[in-house]
Amino acid sequence: MDTESLVIRDVSLTYEQVPVIQNLSLALKPQELGCLLGPSGCGKSTLLRAIAGFQPLNSGEIWLDDHLLASPSHATPPESRGVGMVFQDIALFPHLSVAENIAFGLGDWPLETRQARVDELLHLIGLSGMESRYPHELSGGQQQRIALARAMAPKPKLLLLDEPFSGLDTELRGRLASEVRTILKSDGICSLLVTHDQREAFDFADRIAVIHEGHICQFDTPYQLYHEPHSPFVAHFVGPGEMVDAVVEGPRSVSSPLGVLSNDQDLAFAPGTPVNLFLRPDDLIHDDDSTYQATLVGKHFRGAHHLYEVRLDNGVVLGCFAPSHHNHAIGERIGVKLDVEHLVVFPAR
Repeated sequence: MDTESLVIRDVSLTYEQVPVIQNLSLALKPQELGCLLGPSGCGKSTLLRAIAGFQPLNSGEIWLDDHLLASPSHATPPESRGVGMVFQDIALFPHLSVAENIAFGLGDWPLETRQARVDELLHLIGLSGMESRYPHELSGGQQQRIALARAMAPKPKLLLLDEPFSGLDTELRGRLASEVRTILKSDGICSLLVTHDQREAFDFADRIAVIHEGHICQFDTPYQLYHEPHSPFVAHFVGPGEMVDAVVEGPRSVSSPLGVLSNDQDLAFAPGTPVNLFLRPDDLIHDDDSTYQATLVGKHFRGAHHLYEVRLDNGVVLGCFAPSHHNHAIGERIGVKLDVEHLVVFPAR
Protein backbone atom coordinates (compact mmCIF):
# COMPACT_ATOMS: atom_id res chain seq x y z
CA MET A 1 0.00 0.00 0.00
CA ASP A 2 3.09 2.24 -0.38
CA THR A 3 3.03 5.21 2.01
CA GLU A 4 -0.74 5.19 2.53
CA SER A 5 -2.28 4.41 5.91
CA LEU A 6 -6.01 4.12 5.20
CA VAL A 7 -7.01 2.79 1.77
CA ILE A 8 -10.64 2.55 0.66
CA ARG A 9 -10.86 0.85 -2.73
CA ASP A 10 -14.02 0.68 -4.89
CA VAL A 11 -16.32 0.41 -1.87
CA SER A 12 -20.10 0.18 -2.29
CA LEU A 13 -22.51 0.25 0.66
CA THR A 14 -26.24 0.08 1.24
CA TYR A 15 -28.27 1.37 4.17
CA GLU A 16 -31.57 -0.41 4.79
CA GLN A 17 -31.21 -1.97 1.31
CA VAL A 18 -30.82 1.43 -0.37
CA PRO A 19 -27.47 2.10 -2.16
CA VAL A 20 -25.70 5.01 -0.46
CA ILE A 21 -22.02 4.62 -1.48
CA GLN A 22 -21.06 3.56 -4.99
CA ASN A 23 -17.56 2.44 -6.03
CA LEU A 24 -15.86 4.98 -3.77
CA SER A 25 -12.07 5.10 -3.42
CA LEU A 26 -10.05 7.18 -0.97
CA ALA A 27 -6.61 7.04 0.68
CA LEU A 28 -5.03 8.86 3.62
CA LYS A 29 -1.32 9.09 4.39
CA PRO A 30 0.10 8.36 7.86
CA GLN A 31 -0.67 11.22 10.29
CA GLU A 32 -2.90 12.90 7.67
CA LEU A 33 -6.17 14.49 8.79
CA GLY A 34 -8.95 13.84 6.30
CA CYS A 35 -12.59 14.85 6.15
CA LEU A 36 -15.76 13.53 4.54
CA LEU A 37 -17.84 16.65 3.79
CA GLY A 38 -21.32 16.55 2.36
CA PRO A 39 -25.03 17.13 2.95
CA SER A 40 -27.15 14.91 5.17
CA GLY A 41 -27.92 11.58 3.52
CA CYS A 42 -24.94 11.56 1.16
CA GLY A 43 -23.46 8.41 2.76
CA LYS A 44 -20.54 9.84 4.73
CA SER A 45 -21.55 8.43 8.15
CA THR A 46 -22.33 5.03 6.58
CA LEU A 47 -18.81 4.96 5.14
CA LEU A 48 -17.36 5.83 8.56
CA ARG A 49 -19.32 2.97 10.12
CA ALA A 50 -17.92 0.60 7.51
CA ILE A 51 -14.36 1.64 8.33
CA ALA A 52 -15.08 1.09 12.04
CA GLY A 53 -16.53 -2.36 11.35
CA PHE A 54 -20.21 -1.68 12.04
CA GLN A 55 -21.37 -1.85 8.40
CA PRO A 56 -20.70 -4.71 5.93
CA LEU A 57 -19.35 -4.01 2.44
CA ASN A 58 -21.31 -4.86 -0.68
CA SER A 59 -18.13 -4.59 -2.74
CA GLY A 60 -14.58 -3.27 -2.49
CA GLU A 61 -11.93 -3.37 0.22
CA ILE A 62 -10.77 -1.33 3.22
CA TRP A 63 -7.11 -1.54 4.29
CA LEU A 64 -5.28 0.00 7.26
CA ASP A 65 -1.47 -0.07 7.43
CA ASP A 66 -1.30 -2.94 4.90
CA HIS A 67 -3.84 -5.05 6.79
CA LEU A 68 -7.19 -5.92 5.17
CA LEU A 69 -9.99 -4.72 7.46
CA ALA A 70 -12.99 -5.49 5.29
CA SER A 71 -14.22 -6.94 2.03
CA PRO A 72 -17.47 -8.75 1.11
CA SER A 73 -15.86 -12.01 2.29
CA HIS A 74 -13.82 -10.73 5.25
CA ALA A 75 -14.51 -8.52 8.27
CA THR A 76 -11.99 -7.90 11.02
CA PRO A 77 -13.93 -7.45 14.31
CA PRO A 78 -14.27 -3.77 15.30
CA GLU A 79 -12.27 -4.25 18.51
CA SER A 80 -9.35 -5.75 16.55
CA ARG A 81 -9.04 -3.04 13.88
CA GLY A 82 -6.91 -0.53 15.79
CA VAL A 83 -9.55 2.11 15.06
CA GLY A 84 -10.79 4.63 17.62
CA MET A 85 -14.04 6.54 17.29
CA VAL A 86 -15.50 9.77 18.67
CA PHE A 87 -19.26 9.93 18.27
CA GLN A 88 -21.69 12.83 18.02
CA ASP A 89 -23.01 11.76 21.43
CA ILE A 90 -20.02 12.34 23.73
CA ALA A 91 -21.21 9.59 26.12
CA LEU A 92 -18.74 10.16 28.94
CA PHE A 93 -19.32 7.97 31.97
CA PRO A 94 -20.93 10.32 34.54
CA HIS A 95 -19.80 8.26 37.54
CA LEU A 96 -16.13 8.25 36.47
CA SER A 97 -13.65 11.10 36.92
CA VAL A 98 -11.90 12.76 33.99
CA ALA A 99 -8.82 10.57 34.50
CA GLU A 100 -10.93 7.42 34.79
CA ASN A 101 -12.84 8.27 31.62
CA ILE A 102 -9.61 8.75 29.67
CA ALA A 103 -8.11 5.52 31.06
CA PHE A 104 -11.25 3.46 30.41
CA GLY A 105 -9.79 1.58 27.42
CA LEU A 106 -6.39 1.04 29.03
CA GLY A 107 -7.35 -1.65 31.52
CA ASP A 108 -4.68 -4.07 30.32
CA TRP A 109 -1.90 -1.46 30.46
CA PRO A 110 0.53 -1.46 33.45
CA LEU A 111 -0.60 1.07 36.05
CA GLU A 112 2.45 3.30 35.68
CA THR A 113 2.21 3.35 31.88
CA ARG A 114 -1.54 3.99 32.04
CA GLN A 115 -1.07 6.95 34.39
CA ALA A 116 1.66 8.40 32.20
CA ARG A 117 -0.60 8.21 29.13
CA VAL A 118 -3.47 9.92 30.97
CA ASP A 119 -1.13 12.70 32.17
CA GLU A 120 0.26 13.09 28.64
CA LEU A 121 -3.20 13.45 27.13
CA LEU A 122 -4.44 15.85 29.82
CA HIS A 123 -1.48 18.08 29.01
CA LEU A 124 -2.08 17.71 25.28
CA ILE A 125 -5.74 18.74 25.51
CA GLY A 126 -4.98 21.59 27.93
CA LEU A 127 -6.84 20.16 30.93
CA SER A 128 -4.02 19.29 33.31
CA GLY A 129 -5.16 19.54 36.93
CA MET A 130 -8.75 18.51 36.12
CA GLU A 131 -8.22 14.77 36.38
CA SER A 132 -10.36 14.49 39.55
CA ARG A 133 -13.35 16.36 38.19
CA TYR A 134 -16.50 14.70 36.85
CA PRO A 135 -18.17 15.30 33.46
CA HIS A 136 -21.00 17.41 34.89
CA GLU A 137 -18.40 19.85 36.23
CA LEU A 138 -17.00 20.54 32.74
CA SER A 139 -18.12 22.78 29.89
CA GLY A 140 -19.31 21.30 26.58
CA GLY A 141 -15.97 22.01 24.94
CA GLN A 142 -14.05 20.42 27.82
CA GLN A 143 -16.26 17.33 27.69
CA GLN A 144 -15.59 17.00 23.98
CA ARG A 145 -11.83 17.15 24.56
CA ILE A 146 -12.11 14.44 27.23
CA ALA A 147 -14.03 12.24 24.77
CA LEU A 148 -11.27 12.85 22.23
CA ALA A 149 -8.56 11.96 24.76
CA ARG A 150 -10.41 8.76 25.70
CA ALA A 151 -10.49 7.70 22.03
CA MET A 152 -6.82 8.62 21.56
CA ALA A 153 -5.61 6.91 24.75
CA PRO A 154 -4.98 3.39 23.31
CA LYS A 155 -2.99 4.99 20.44
CA PRO A 156 -5.22 3.78 17.60
CA LYS A 157 -3.83 3.50 14.08
CA LEU A 158 -6.81 5.53 12.88
CA LEU A 159 -9.24 7.85 14.67
CA LEU A 160 -12.74 8.39 13.26
CA LEU A 161 -14.81 11.42 14.29
CA ASP A 162 -18.53 11.37 13.47
CA GLU A 163 -19.78 14.99 13.65
CA PRO A 164 -18.33 15.35 17.17
CA PHE A 165 -18.88 19.12 17.37
CA SER A 166 -22.49 19.29 16.14
CA GLY A 167 -23.94 19.84 19.62
CA LEU A 168 -21.84 22.94 20.24
CA ASP A 169 -22.45 26.55 19.23
CA THR A 170 -20.98 27.77 15.93
CA GLU A 171 -18.08 29.76 17.38
CA LEU A 172 -17.01 26.97 19.73
CA ARG A 173 -17.24 24.39 16.92
CA GLY A 174 -14.76 26.28 14.78
CA ARG A 175 -12.35 26.86 17.66
CA LEU A 176 -12.55 23.27 18.88
CA ALA A 177 -12.00 21.87 15.37
CA SER A 178 -8.74 23.84 15.20
CA GLU A 179 -7.74 22.71 18.69
CA VAL A 180 -8.45 19.05 17.86
CA ARG A 181 -6.38 19.38 14.69
CA THR A 182 -3.41 20.62 16.75
CA ILE A 183 -3.86 17.82 19.30
CA LEU A 184 -4.02 15.08 16.67
CA LYS A 185 -1.04 16.47 14.79
CA SER A 186 0.92 16.52 18.05
CA ASP A 187 0.05 12.88 18.74
CA GLY A 188 0.61 11.78 15.11
CA ILE A 189 -2.72 9.97 14.66
CA CYS A 190 -4.21 9.53 11.18
CA SER A 191 -7.82 10.75 11.43
CA LEU A 192 -11.01 11.04 9.41
CA LEU A 193 -13.77 13.53 10.32
CA VAL A 194 -17.36 13.44 9.09
CA THR A 195 -19.19 16.77 8.92
CA HIS A 196 -21.64 18.79 6.83
CA ASP A 197 -20.09 22.06 8.03
CA GLN A 198 -17.64 23.65 5.57
CA ARG A 199 -15.95 25.87 8.16
CA GLU A 200 -15.42 22.92 10.49
CA ALA A 201 -13.89 20.91 7.65
CA PHE A 202 -11.56 23.76 6.67
CA ASP A 203 -10.44 24.25 10.29
CA PHE A 204 -9.68 20.55 10.75
CA ALA A 205 -8.53 18.77 7.61
CA ASP A 206 -5.42 18.54 5.45
CA ARG A 207 -7.59 17.20 2.62
CA ILE A 208 -11.36 17.04 2.21
CA ALA A 209 -13.51 14.62 0.20
CA VAL A 210 -16.69 16.37 -0.90
CA ILE A 211 -19.36 13.68 -1.21
CA HIS A 212 -22.62 13.97 -3.14
CA GLU A 213 -25.09 11.12 -3.69
CA GLY A 214 -22.58 8.44 -2.74
CA HIS A 215 -19.71 9.69 -4.91
CA ILE A 216 -16.61 11.76 -4.19
CA CYS A 217 -16.90 14.91 -6.30
CA GLN A 218 -13.42 16.15 -5.35
CA PHE A 219 -10.74 15.15 -2.83
CA ASP A 220 -8.44 18.08 -2.29
CA THR A 221 -6.98 20.65 0.08
CA PRO A 222 -9.33 23.30 1.50
CA TYR A 223 -7.58 25.94 -0.65
CA GLN A 224 -8.06 23.99 -3.88
CA LEU A 225 -11.70 23.18 -3.09
CA TYR A 226 -12.49 26.85 -2.49
CA HIS A 227 -10.49 28.42 -5.32
CA GLU A 228 -10.48 25.65 -7.94
CA PRO A 229 -13.64 23.54 -7.55
CA HIS A 230 -14.16 20.84 -10.17
CA SER A 231 -17.95 21.10 -10.33
CA PRO A 232 -20.77 23.56 -9.60
CA PHE A 233 -21.85 21.39 -6.65
CA VAL A 234 -18.43 21.64 -5.00
CA ALA A 235 -18.23 25.37 -5.78
CA HIS A 236 -21.54 26.11 -4.05
CA PHE A 237 -21.14 23.64 -1.18
CA VAL A 238 -17.80 24.87 0.17
CA GLY A 239 -18.65 28.59 0.19
CA PRO A 240 -20.94 31.35 -1.09
CA GLY A 241 -20.87 32.44 -4.71
CA GLU A 242 -22.93 33.09 -7.82
CA MET A 243 -22.82 32.04 -11.47
CA VAL A 244 -22.46 34.76 -14.10
CA ASP A 245 -22.95 34.30 -17.84
CA ALA A 246 -19.70 34.77 -19.75
CA VAL A 247 -18.10 33.94 -23.10
CA VAL A 248 -14.61 32.54 -23.66
CA GLU A 249 -12.49 35.21 -25.37
CA GLY A 250 -9.17 33.39 -25.70
CA PRO A 251 -7.20 30.47 -24.27
CA ARG A 252 -7.01 32.18 -20.86
CA SER A 253 -9.72 34.84 -20.82
CA VAL A 254 -13.48 35.34 -20.70
CA SER A 255 -15.77 38.27 -21.41
CA SER A 256 -18.05 38.98 -18.43
CA PRO A 257 -20.52 41.68 -17.32
CA LEU A 258 -17.54 43.28 -15.54
CA GLY A 259 -15.22 43.21 -18.54
CA VAL A 260 -12.63 40.80 -19.89
CA LEU A 261 -10.99 38.66 -17.19
CA SER A 262 -7.75 36.74 -17.61
CA ASN A 263 -6.53 33.51 -16.06
CA ASP A 264 -3.01 32.18 -15.40
CA GLN A 265 -3.90 28.79 -16.92
CA ASP A 266 -5.49 27.64 -20.16
CA LEU A 267 -9.26 27.18 -20.05
CA ALA A 268 -10.83 23.90 -21.18
CA PHE A 269 -13.14 25.71 -23.63
CA ALA A 270 -12.73 27.01 -27.18
CA PRO A 271 -13.03 30.76 -27.88
CA GLY A 272 -16.64 31.80 -28.39
CA THR A 273 -18.03 29.15 -26.00
CA PRO A 274 -20.76 30.38 -23.62
CA VAL A 275 -19.83 29.48 -20.04
CA ASN A 276 -20.83 30.11 -16.44
CA LEU A 277 -18.25 32.09 -14.46
CA PHE A 278 -18.39 31.38 -10.72
CA LEU A 279 -17.62 34.41 -8.54
CA ARG A 280 -17.23 34.47 -4.75
CA PRO A 281 -17.69 37.56 -2.55
CA ASP A 282 -13.90 37.88 -2.18
CA ASP A 283 -13.60 38.10 -6.00
CA LEU A 284 -15.64 41.33 -6.05
CA ILE A 285 -14.32 44.21 -3.97
CA HIS A 286 -15.90 47.54 -3.10
CA ASP A 287 -13.73 50.37 -4.45
CA ASP A 288 -14.87 54.00 -4.22
CA ASP A 289 -12.51 54.91 -7.07
CA SER A 290 -13.83 52.30 -9.50
CA THR A 291 -15.64 53.54 -12.59
CA TYR A 292 -17.90 50.47 -12.59
CA GLN A 293 -20.98 51.16 -10.46
CA ALA A 294 -23.48 48.72 -8.94
CA THR A 295 -26.53 49.15 -6.71
CA LEU A 296 -26.34 48.04 -3.08
CA VAL A 297 -29.37 45.81 -2.41
CA GLY A 298 -28.31 43.99 0.76
CA LYS A 299 -25.73 44.25 3.54
CA HIS A 300 -24.54 42.02 6.37
CA PHE A 301 -22.20 43.31 9.06
CA ARG A 302 -19.41 40.82 9.82
CA GLY A 303 -17.32 42.88 12.25
CA ALA A 304 -14.10 43.39 10.32
CA HIS A 305 -16.02 43.74 7.04
CA HIS A 306 -19.43 44.02 5.41
CA LEU A 307 -20.78 41.39 3.07
CA TYR A 308 -22.65 43.50 0.52
CA GLU A 309 -25.10 42.24 -2.08
CA VAL A 310 -24.85 44.38 -5.19
CA ARG A 311 -26.97 44.37 -8.35
CA LEU A 312 -25.07 44.83 -11.60
CA ASP A 313 -26.64 46.82 -14.43
CA ASN A 314 -27.63 43.56 -16.17
CA GLY A 315 -29.65 42.51 -13.09
CA VAL A 316 -27.18 39.94 -11.71
CA VAL A 317 -26.79 40.09 -7.90
CA LEU A 318 -23.34 39.25 -6.48
CA GLY A 319 -21.74 39.18 -3.05
CA CYS A 320 -19.07 41.78 -2.39
CA PHE A 321 -16.73 42.36 0.55
CA ALA A 322 -16.16 45.87 1.89
CA PRO A 323 -14.24 47.23 4.90
CA SER A 324 -16.55 47.68 7.89
CA HIS A 325 -16.04 51.46 7.96
CA HIS A 326 -17.48 51.73 4.41
CA ASN A 327 -21.05 51.80 5.70
CA HIS A 328 -23.11 52.53 2.59
CA ALA A 329 -26.91 52.62 2.51
CA ILE A 330 -29.24 50.21 0.72
CA GLY A 331 -30.09 51.60 -2.73
CA GLU A 332 -26.83 53.53 -3.01
CA ARG A 333 -24.69 53.24 -6.12
CA ILE A 334 -21.16 52.14 -5.18
CA GLY A 335 -17.97 51.37 -7.05
CA VAL A 336 -16.91 47.72 -7.40
CA LYS A 337 -14.05 45.92 -9.09
CA LEU A 338 -13.04 42.32 -9.65
CA ASP A 339 -9.93 40.86 -8.07
CA VAL A 340 -9.88 37.35 -9.56
CA GLU A 341 -6.76 35.18 -9.51
CA HIS A 342 -8.38 31.96 -10.75
CA LEU A 343 -11.19 31.83 -13.28
CA VAL A 344 -13.68 29.20 -12.15
CA VAL A 345 -15.57 28.33 -15.32
CA PHE A 346 -18.19 25.66 -16.01
CA PRO A 347 -20.24 24.73 -19.11
CA ALA A 348 -23.21 27.05 -19.55
CA ARG A 349 -26.41 25.66 -18.05
